[in-house]
Order: sequence, then C-alpha cells, then structure tokens
Amino acid sequence: MTDNSDKKPSGKSQNRKPLSDKTPSGAEKQRARKERFIAEKHSKSTTIPSPSKAADSKATNRTTRGPSRDDRSSYRGRPPTESGYGKKLREDIRDDQNLGGDQVYTKRSDIEPAKGGERLARGAKRVDLPMGRLLYHVLAVLDEATSSDSPIDRALASHFSNIKGRLTDRDYARIRDMVWGVVRRYRRLLWWLEIKGQTLQMRKLLLADLALTHGKTLQDITNFCKGGGGYLKRLTDSEARALSSMEGSDLTEGTMPEAVLLECPSWAEAGLREVFGDRFGVEVAALNDPSQLDIRVNPFKGNREDIIPRLEKAGCKVEVLDWLPHGIRIHDHCKKAHLPFYERGEFEIQDAGSQVLSVMVAVEPGQRVVDFCAGAGGKTLAMASEMDNRGQLVACDVHNKRLGRAAQRLKRAGVFNAERKVLESERDPWVKKNKGKFDRVLIDAPCSGTGSWRRAPDSKWRRDETDLAELVALQESILTSAARLVKPGGRLVYATCSLLPCENEEQIAGLLRSRPDFKLIPIKQIWEAQMPLSPPEYLDDMLRLTPARNGCDGFFAAVLVREEATPVVTKSAESSEPAESTSTEASE
Repeated sequence: MTDNSDKKPSGKSQNRKPLSDKTPSGAEKQRARKERFIAEKHSKSTTIPSPSKAADSKATNRTTRGPSRDDRSSYRGRPPTESGYGKKLREDIRDDQNLGGDQVYTKRSDIEPAKGGERLARGAKRVDLPMGRLLYHVLAVLDEATSSDSPIDRALASHFSNIKGRLTDRDYARIRDMVWGVVRRYRRLLWWLEIKGQTLQMRKLLLADLALTHGKTLQDITNFCKGGGGYLKRLTDSEARALSSMEGSDLTEGTMPEAVLLECPSWAEAGLREVFGDRFGVEVAALNDPSQLDIRVNPFKGNREDIIPRLEKAGCKVEVLDWLPHGIRIHDHCKKAHLPFYERGEFEIQDAGSQVLSVMVAVEPGQRVVDFCAGAGGKTLAMASEMDNRGQLVACDVHNKRLGRAAQRLKRAGVFNAERKVLESERDPWVKKNKGKFDRVLIDAPCSGTGSWRRAPDSKWRRDETDLAELVALQESILTSAARLVKPGGRLVYATCSLLPCENEEQIAGLLRSRPDFKLIPIKQIWEAQMPLSPPEYLDDMLRLTPARNGCDGFFAAVLVREEATPVVTKSAESSEPAESTSTEASE
C-alpha cells in the first residue's frame, strides 16, 4: 500500500484555518455568556439523585450548564436552591423519584402564601396585612374623602375598587371599621388635638385614635409608621410628643363640653337644643348609635306573613314592626342582595320612618299624585302599592341618575302607573303647566340630614352654617313652587330627614303666611285613619320621629290641605235681593 503520511495537503485545505481559531459570532458569545451565568448561579445546587443512569446524566448536565428550554416550565417552578422552599422542593422531588413517579416541581404558591397587598399567584392563599400597612389604606380613604369632599362610603368604594383582589375579606372589614371609627369619634379626637397644640389633619386624627381608642403606645405607633412604600411616614417630633402625652388617657375626658361628648357639630347644636330641650343629651346620643336594616314588603308580590319564615330560613333574625302596615326589621343585616325574593322585588329596603311618611300622604287608587323630590324612588314605590297601580304617579327630580335608579326599582317591583320627569329646577315650566291638577303632592325636600346621622355620620362634618342657610333658602323655593301643583281639596305633604326647626316648622309657618288657602291638618287624624296602631301621646299637629323614641331615623312631616273655593255673597245694584257668585282666590 502507498504511504501517504508524508504528503502535504492540497492548497485549498492548507489555507483553511483550524476550527478552534474561528472567531465566534455575536450570538455565540451571548450563548456562551448565558451558559457561564447559569453554571455559576447553580454551582452550589445539589444534583437531584435518580435511580437511573439517564436521570444521573440529565442531573449532571443540568448542574453544569443549567436547565434546557424543555426542562424549564412555568408550571414546574424554579430550580431548587439551598434556602426556604428549595429544601422542601427537593424533598418532594426525591420522594416522587423513590416512588417511581415523574419529576414534577411543586408550585411556590403551595408552600408560601402570597403576602398581603401583592397580586395573588395561582393557588396561593392571601394573608392579612400587618397593622402598619393597614393604616396606610385607612389614611388613603380619609384623605380621599377630605380632598374630594365626597361621602365616606363613596371614598371606600373607590379605594377598594383600585385594590380589588389584593386584600383579604378581613382586611377590607378592618379598614372599613377603622375609617368609620375615626369619623364617629371626630369631634372628640379634634378636641384632643386642640389641647395638645396640633393642627387638624386626618393623619393626626388617625394617630390620636390609635392612642386613645385602641390603647396603642408611642412605641407601637412608631413601629407602625416605618415610612416608605405601603407604610405611614415616620412620626415627627411634634407628633411623638403629643402621642406620648396621650398614653394612658381615655377618649372621653370629664372636662369635655356636652356637645363634644355627644359628637354634635356646632352648626346644629342650637337648633337641636331648641327642639329637644331637656332631652337634648338622650336624643343626640341616639343619633350616634348604629342603624338597623328595615324593609317594606311589596304587596304586589307578597305579604308579611309569607316572607318572614323565608327570611328566617335564609338566616335572618327578623322583627315585625306592627305599627307599620308592611314593615319588617332585620337585626343581623343578612346579605339581602343574595336573597332571590329581594331580586324579584318582593320587598324593598326602606327605613321605618320613611315608610311612615309614605303612609301619611294617604293616597288613594285613581288619584293624581306627584313625588316632587323623588330621588331613587323609595317613597314612590310605597305610594304606588297603596294606589294599587291605578291613577297617575309622577316621580320628579333634578338628578337624572337618581331617577334612572328609580326606573329599575319600579320595574322590579311591578309598578306600571308611575312615570318619571326630570326637572331643570324647582321652577321648571312643567310646574306652571300642571298647576292645580294633583290630588297629592309630596315634597321630601333636600335638607341637612340631621335625622340620618346614624347612617351618614360624616355628613355632620361636611356642613357648616353657610350650607344650612343655603338649604333653608332652597327649601322655601321648592315648597312655594310645588304648592302650585295642588288642586283645591288636595293635600300637600312637606317632609325632611332633618330635626332642625329652621328647616321644618319655620318653613310651614312661612308657607301658611304666604298661602292662606292652605290649612294644617293635625297629624293625629291621619295616623288614626292610616296606621294599624293608635298614635303616640307625644304627637302634635306635626310629625317628628327620632331614634330615641321611635327606633328609626329622624324625620319631620306636616300635612296641609288646600281649601275649596268659597262662595261670596254680593248685593246687586238693581235689586235688594242677595245674589251669589263664586270667587276663586288667586293665590298662585
């Protein structure tokens, strides 16, 4: 055979560079860096043992160059490490291999629950927030309500919608309770800030509430205020001195004025003292109690005797309000929206006091009735049931959105004799066009809401003397304008959820002076004719309901009747015989 070992390679092969001397491309450099990074990152990881040679080879390969694309899966988790869940993970994998099963990584969410406030991973369990982070959300709600001058419930709903799904149900309840707690103790907390030389800030009110109501020490509050994301800012020296002086003190101090102890705002104190006299303390204290849930059974779709056992079966603790035709009180506030008979319109949510006002209108089937300030239509629904869907019922309001909600409730309740009318103002041309055409006119006028402080305690701190004066002027304009709708012999019912005389008795007195054709009907007469039980002894010519006496929200109502035209006797110039002529008073 010919020996070719000494032969030189051809020219083409001689000029070719060795493979190892080839310059790597950019992609190859990036791949090499990635392999070195993975190898260094997992160099300390222990190789997962396997009973088979293929598994040993695969584990060795994974240790040196990291997991391949096929081995990495978002459903199998990350490669095991030496700390935390990694140890537990390797034990689970080792057990699976000993049992002959496939190698499957345990999800991190199965081992560690998601922290409060973070987005929930698949299969993770939410944990409650620590107090420091909880206070961050409480202050955010209070600041939002203050800056936007919006009700607390609206600020809570807005904040919860922004963090939906990031907190536990218990955290939502804790935030809600702490926010409402600061609002219900507002004036007492403010009194403490004033004597400690602190300015009014929602943050300082919250810190004072922690010290005085929840008994937290300065060190506790300092630990809560860590600063940074998700926590309150660190305490200032002034805040620390004030909180230190509050340690061991109670929220209620013996030197507090009576109005401060009762959480009564200064703009309403004089009017409430005028109305209640010696009962001022008892009546105002009852306005601070939690409210209950009252419902009105819809006679179009059921009756009280039928719905009570169904409510009890659904887990509700109920009480029959026998002084109302269709009233029931639920004491444990069960989830009414989840009850199918609520969704079918078999009952409506309506306070007992509001139900009384609806009865005092004394509507009859076939009449023409107008609810001048209908809002969401609660009293419109009650009057429609008394009219048995016969006659004409007009729900008026200047807010289109509120009347839109009323349309949904009317449809659900099976009411079809009601129509809606959006007014531009209380002087809308529709009023002049329909003057003297209605048998009943109900005016549930906008007011200061002093009777509903149990449900909206924040409203007392969002008003002042200027707001009250504007409301009184608006009520007078509404009452004067709506009175034109009443026909002779018809009735005008003026009502508010306020207890102040400037919004109630004084408004009625002003109308009677300007419209002598209206006369006041004693409320006892209507109560005896319309209500199941006899009227209370304390009832006067006008109706006033209070939480202390009646267990419902505070309401006022007065019923007036427009007198029929009276005949006027005149003497004829040609004869001494008397001649009768009818004259209608032009008091429009």
